[in-house]
Amino acid sequence: MADTLIFNDAIGHLGLVELQIKGSAFTWSTMQNEPLLEQLDWFFTSVNWTIDYPNTEVIPMAKITSDHIPCKVTIGTSITRCNIFRFENFWTEHAGFFDTVQNQWLTPTSTTTATRTVSAKLKGLRGALKEWSKSLSNLSVLISNCNKVILFLDALEDRPSLFNLESNLRYLVKI
Repeated sequence: MADTLIFNDAIGHLGLVELQIKGSAFTWSTMQNEPLLEQLDWFFTSVNWTIDYPNTEVIPMAKITSDHIPCKVTIGTSITRCNIFRFENFWTEHAGFFDTVQNQWLTPTSTTTATRTVSAKLKGLRGALKEWSKSLSNLSVLISNCNKVILFLDALEDRPSLFNLESNLRYLVKI
């Protein structure tokens, strides 16, 4: 009890402000049919930080393997991100990759110098490969959707107990 008071005094002395967890009141669960729910984690920041970064949020994530909810702190700024192209090495192993490269590279350009022609062809190739890569495996989409289902069921657990069907679904999605 004395440790709690010392901790609370330190928070007050430092002028820290608690960041609320968005959409969840608990960070730990026994994950049983009638779970015991507790908030074991708190997130703090300073007043100056909240003035400089007012879009700072604590977002709960899906508890995939643990009984503890991982949280992600996001910091919102008004700085725009550029659209970066990333070449993936595994693309060369997929059918259609070399055809896409060849078709795009053979597309004529209306530039006057060799450097502008190469630049235009690389720019066109980047766009063609981005579009082509969308047709590849949906594994990342599937994983993202499974995490959303787990997060949804975790949020349901904050209310009355999960039904057996919901509990079983969460178990199956996790494995």
